[in-house]
Amino acid sequence: MFLFIGIFAMLSVLTLKAQVTIGVNQAPDPSAVLDLQSKGNLGMLLPRVALTDTLLAAPLAANVPGMMVYNTNTSADGKVVEGVYINDGNRWWPATGGAAGPWDLSGTTTAAKLNTQNIYQTGQVTIGMDTLQPVTMLNVISDNKGIMIPRMTLEQRTAIDTTNANSLMIYNTDEDCYNYYSKSIGDWQSLCGGLQKAKFDIGDCDTSVTVHGAYIQGVALNGSNYLSIRVWVTNPGNYTITATTQNGYGFTGSGTFLDKNMFQTITLMGQGTPTNQSPTPGDLVTISSSGGAVNCNTLTIPVLPSVATYDITCGSIKANGAYIKGVQLGAGNTITIQVNVTDISSGGSWTIRSNVNNGISFLGSGVFTAPGIQTVTLYGTGTPTTTDPIPLTLTANSGGGESTCNTTIQIAYPKMTVLTLGGPDAYGYNMSVTTSAVYGMMTNQNNFGTSDNSTVKSQGFTWANGALETGTALQNDLLGQGTNCPTFPPDIVVMGYPWTDGPGTAGQFFLNYLQAGGVLIMYCEYAPTDQSVMRAIFGDNTITTSNPGGNGAGSRYQIPVSNDPVINGPFGNVGGLYWGEDASTTVELGGMTGKPMSFFTVGSGGGVTAFKHSSLYLLWTGDGGFDSNNQGTDMTICPFRVQDTTNYLPVPKPTYGTNAASTTFNGIGPVSNSQFTANAMTWALQAAMTNGINALNR
Repeated sequence: MFLFIGIFAMLSVLTLKAQVTIGVNQAPDPSAVLDLQSKGNLGMLLPRVALTDTLLAAPLAANVPGMMVYNTNTSADGKVVEGVYINDGNRWWPATGGAAGPWDLSGTTTAAKLNTQNIYQTGQVTIGMDTLQPVTMLNVISDNKGIMIPRMTLEQRTAIDTTNANSLMIYNTDEDCYNYYSKSIGDWQSLCGGLQKAKFDIGDCDTSVTVHGAYIQGVALNGSNYLSIRVWVTNPGNYTITATTQNGYGFTGSGTFLDKNMFQTITLMGQGTPTNQSPTPGDLVTISSSGGAVNCNTLTIPVLPSVATYDITCGSIKANGAYIKGVQLGAGNTITIQVNVTDISSGGSWTIRSNVNNGISFLGSGVFTAPGIQTVTLYGTGTPTTTDPIPLTLTANSGGGESTCNTTIQIAYPKMTVLTLGGPDAYGYNMSVTTSAVYGMMTNQNNFGTSDNSTVKSQGFTWANGALETGTALQNDLLGQGTNCPTFPPDIVVMGYPWTDGPGTAGQFFLNYLQAGGVLIMYCEYAPTDQSVMRAIFGDNTITTSNPGGNGAGSRYQIPVSNDPVINGPFGNVGGLYWGEDASTTVELGGMTGKPMSFFTVGSGGGVTAFKHSSLYLLWTGDGGFDSNNQGTDMTICPFRVQDTTNYLPVPKPTYGTNAASTTFNGIGPVSNSQFTANAMTWALQAAMTNGINALNR
């Protein structure tokens, strides 16, 4: 009975103190409810259970905070593995430990314990669940939260060192979109479709914005109505720019800038219909952009009243100014045209525009204040992209219905190199001698130039004086490897008195030059040279030369009527007129029947005294002094004539020749050598530009 009383007393004490020591006979640690002691070789064996999921209490009846078990099961789905688990009242958590946890100080195996420490994770991480995905390094799971990556401005993003930034991602607050860096592209890319939004600035209205087209009340905008805007691009990417008015029409444009730190010009196409007329200064245009500052806030567009009724006179069209490949049109590049205005009662506005062809177009608009015949001006824009003539169609918006006219803009011939052969005297045998009248004719802006009144629009000539060179020196010049022509072959060769081919090799040299596209104008009165050259060019050794007595000084040879550009050209139609022999005797060619000639003239002996080849760029006359001039009244010398030595306009010499039939041919009368030569040089320019020996270099 005393035993039971003792045990009861001991249990009463244990219950009251709630502290027990097991393993040794000593008081438990004051801070412990249960103090387990061993001899150093025993441990505590936890209850062993088989968990299946950390989110399930099973096999326990419920989640109990502080419950600890040893899990013996490793599930196939990886939700639990064998080991110690602790329950927090909601779920099981695996108990892990060791000297160094999975998060270590960077570059060490020392466990990181502070949020401010730089850590490195060597394994996989899942956030929001305690299981790993085998194929991921980071797996984030949530049904009500997201991930926020670094947010920064475009300027801040641009400051990032991208040396090792391939695939780096940020959120661009300027663009309001995710960006990532692509090493292969070498730039940031946007996830908002293609490139990021571009960064650019639009300057002031005067220097940055140009208004194109005419704007008329009640007339819908078309392809001629647009804005050209010059912008400074600081970062490439996509752009959108709009320009709006309060009068029923506006402009918009979008695209992609691929380069940065440069000016680019973009086009905003017009759309809509002006509701009301708006006199100068016109409707205020408000410009907005997706990518930068807009400093143009004073742009206005006048809107014209309704259209007048008028007719255009196609035959009155005149193009003004010079047009040069690669040179932007300026204020002097205009078209003037005559119109007949018949009705302005419903409105007096007019617009005449051309199509865009080879880089240029024309547009004119205004308001007629009275009916009747008037002249209007169209202004050119753009830059010619060709050396060929540019056909254009002009369209007028008359109230009686649209009407059209066609015109052609002649492009100025590019600068051509002319190799001249002949003596250095002032008569004009050698075209490049600066004191000669033929040189004055070729270099005067009235004849060949880029002024508004130039008969032939030309950028001029580079003169290469070959003098009397023959043999290797001539061959090298014709090849573009000589002293006078060191880089390219000459575009045109012009020969005059007293050049002659002593070595007898020029025929083959000239044939090679002609077959390559060279242009040869040959004024030569040396029969042996003419014979050897023509035999080589035509491949016919039966061609002969002669100097009939009737072909003496003052002889005249009738030019056939033809539309050949040498005969009927910009300096006059010399068909049916005559050219004159200077001072000596004209050479005639025999054996020319059936040869490919566009036209020819004949002498007193019935042979050919001048001809133009029908396939090669060759023009020949049997007189070396064809361009001889002293501005005198001599009737047997100097048949070349200019109006005066100020404008050097080529004109006929009115009285030339003699009535001595035994020595001269075709008696006394006018000769047109200067007009013939001016037309011939125009033909030579055209040939050299289109299919010449250097055509591919232009």
